[in-house]
Amino acid sequence: MFRKNLPPRDNRSLENEVILAVIALYLLLALVMTVVHYIQPSEQTAATSSMSPSHREKAEAKK
Repeated sequence: MFRKNLPPRDNRSLENEVILAVIALYLLLALVMTVVHYIQPSEQTAATSSMSPSHREKAEAKK
């Protein structure tokens, strides 16, 4: 009865907020990964902590 004069509420505001937060987090992670990639010196080889035999073979072949 009293709500006739009030504008309709946007029920999707929380959904939009969550979507924007996920997009912002994705962009932040992409930016950090790009910066870390370009900060690494070119002569330094990337190490791996993987125990996979194929990774060990590749690491030994580079030595």
